[in-house]
Amino acid sequence: MKQLCDKDREYYLQCNVLTVPFLDVEFIKEKVFTNINNNKKLGIEVSVIESLMSWINHVVKYSSNKEIQELKFQRTSKEIFESGYASGCTDYAILFATFARQLGIPTTFLHTAEQDWIKKLKNNKDYKIHKGHSFCECYYDGKWILVDPTLKKITDNYNCDKIELDYVINGSNIFIPYYRDLDLSKRQTVKEHNEEMEDLCRIL
Repeated sequence: MKQLCDKDREYYLQCNVLTVPFLDVEFIKEKVFTNINNNKKLGIEVSVIESLMSWINHVVKYSSNKEIQELKFQRTSKEIFESGYASGCTDYAILFATFARQLGIPTTFLHTAEQDWIKKLKNNKDYKIHKGHSFCECYYDGKWILVDPTLKKITDNYNCDKIELDYVINGSNIFIPYYRDLDLSKRQTVKEHNEEMEDLCRIL
């Protein structure tokens, strides 16, 4: 990812269809900085990004409930937050992107596919269980960093075209970005999402 010019900074501070702000920014700041200050009293230094991820994971919990899972890729950040439940990594990334931009942090929404899954897809070998992960990227302290809002992890140095993690997600640590924007740009059913994922990954 390149250094940000003013035009790019403005772009990554915008919202899109699923990331429209709905909470007052002062409320978000109060939650984030209270957490930072509480940690500081314990001698622990946490960044704004780390604090934001912790707060999101505190107020929105993952749910494997069928009704929640059927809403995957369809909800706005407001709908996710108000339900109190996330269907998975995409929901957490959408929430994080919404709040981070409100805090003035340029942020992408990033869809990736597991490298081995892409190989299976291209070879038509048992690819129907779609494997990937949603991240965000933040322009923070003068550089892009990779943020995993689901697992509350930050990667400072990474290849934006082939992400090799020092931790494992669902059995893998190598993911290939195939969609980078402000959010999904539309509500999708799981079927629609998976078909689009296949189309985009076949041409990587």
